Amino acid sequence: MTATVWFNGEIVTEALALDPSDRGLLLGDGLFETIAVFNGKAIWLADHLDRLTAGAAILGLAMDRARIEAATQEVLGQSPHQHGILRLTLTRGPGMRGLAADGASPSLLVTLSPWAAGTLFAPVKLATSSIRRNETSPASRLKSLSYVDNILAAREAAAAYCDDALFLNTRGHVAATTIANVFILRGSRISTPRLDNGVLPGITRSKLLALGQADERKITPTELSAADAVFLTNSLRLIRPVHSLDGTTLRRNDAALTRYLDQLCRLIAEDSGIDPREVDAL
Repeated sequence: MTATVWFNGEIVTEALALDPSDRGLLLGDGLFETIAVFNGKAIWLADHLDRLTAGAAILGLAMDRARIEAATQEVLGQSPHQHGILRLTLTRGPGMRGLAADGASPSLLVTLSPWAAGTLFAPVKLATSSIRRNETSPASRLKSLSYVDNILAAREAAAAYCDDALFLNTRGHVAATTIANVFILRGSRISTPRLDNGVLPGITRSKLLALGQADERKITPTELSAADAVFLTNSLRLIRPVHSLDGTTLRRNDAALTRYLDQLCRLIAEDSGIDPREVDAL
């Protein structure tokens, strides 16, 4: 087993024994977080747990933050990987049949896998998905286990020989990709869609907004082709420039995007003691 696995109270070295009535397995009734780990430190863990807490409140999902923090530290301490990808998965747990049923007790799965090198600042080819993001649904702003739309869109993009799929919302405005937030650069200013456009409140997105160099607004698809640069953000890849959309080459300004990457990497280095680009190059 390449990953270190903790499930419902203990480190597991064999295959998991799942309850066949677990609502996470049967219905996707749960939430998850994916977190970068550098030098044994879970990056921006408090922000991820804040988002998980907010999502659990929306779903009416029981969550013990202290238990998750303790499990995370146990996994970090037991893992042979100093740099890796931490995933927290929280489900409603085993329950009776019926969509509105409660679980007996939540299930918590924590895993830490080795870091996958070569993803930071890797260019992206996007394809616009035929699936629309439902901005009226709270699920569009949750890191939910119900990822079927994202899976279908990602497979659609892969069939078009693209790296990721762009979601528009039901009003035709830019929302996100299957795994990332979207930003555009115009001049010296960057913009990203507002959360009410069907957008997950990404952690890296929030860091760029906190730097005071970005604004949130409605973005139309035509603005992508008119922008000086388009880029994606998420917690593992940080920043990735978009080089094409639906087969059309987009404008690029890698020098400007590198400056934003520098600022994010400095924040991570202050937290972990290492620049993630050093890890990504290993």
